[in-house]
Amino acid sequence: MSVRVFYSQKTEQLIKKMELKEWRARLQDELTQKHQDLSDNWKTCALGERVRTEGRDLKNLKELSPEAIKLGYDFSVALQERNSDLALEIIEKIERLPTIWRDEV
Repeated sequence: MSVRVFYSQKTEQLIKKMELKEWRARLQDELTQKHQDLSDNWKTCALGERVRTEGRDLKNLKELSPEAIKLGYDFSVALQERNSDLALEIIEKIERLPTIWRDEV
């Protein structure tokens, strides 16, 4: 049995779309209280960057999938602990989620 994979420009754009460039750049610096303050707000944390990248708006935390919410909390804890390696691992998990939204599959 053979499997065909179709790769399109739209697929490439979608893959690029999920790279959280702002937070990846922030993690290059020494983590400070400013980073934690940003991560404590759902609209400015790594999940918030993904929401903006997708061109959406987050009105209520209940709109997010349980997995996305957990990653958001984990990200905030990693920044509280000033652990940029763990924060980067969490960003990569957020980028790989097929969706962060509760109502989508």
